[in-house]
Amino acid sequence: MGLFKGMKDSREQKKAKAFYDNALNPSRNAGDARRTKSILGNRCSAFINLTFIEGAKKTTDYIEAAMEAKSKGRPNPPQPSTSAYKEVRTMGGKVWVYLPQSYTNQLFALGSKYQQEMVNKDRAIELATAITDEITENLELDHPIRPLQFLVSEEENAEDLDMGEDDTESADDEERADDTESADDEERADDTESDSEET
Repeated sequence: MGLFKGMKDSREQKKAKAFYDNALNPSRNAGDARRTKSILGNRCSAFINLTFIEGAKKTTDYIEAAMEAKSKGRPNPPQPSTSAYKEVRTMGGKVWVYLPQSYTNQLFALGSKYQQEMVNKDRAIELATAITDEITENLELDHPIRPLQFLVSEEENAEDLDMGEDDTESADDEERADDTESADDEERADDTESDSEET
């Protein structure tokens, strides 16, 4: 099974490279060219996020392995690396995607730096955007690739939670204020007026 899977993956990787090359040198049919570029843009976006995460995860694993090796007097493990080919999830299922090794290495290294807190979230997005802007330009995509949007989503979710807590506190304050005002009104009004106000 492993041998046949490897052969299949190799074929799919060749197709991924050909698909990328076709986007660089599109057919004369404008409609087909635009469709190819649109598909590749979406696939590259998934590839970019996956490579960034891979860089962060492999860095963590490497640091832990290096610390263990040092404690046991063993040589450090090999430095982590990444591939120009990755299998990403799409609406139609998994598909192999190719991105030139130079871009892949930069994104992998960026994920590593982020994991080690050498760059913060905003700087990571800024640097990733500079890389993807170059990819967008080279492929002549209709829409720019927006990398690492999951980092933005995490911040927005955190802000939503904070806003929710503030809203709850505000609602509690309003309820307490209403109770106080209601008590003052009842003291100033007779039972009939109070019933009328409640109605």
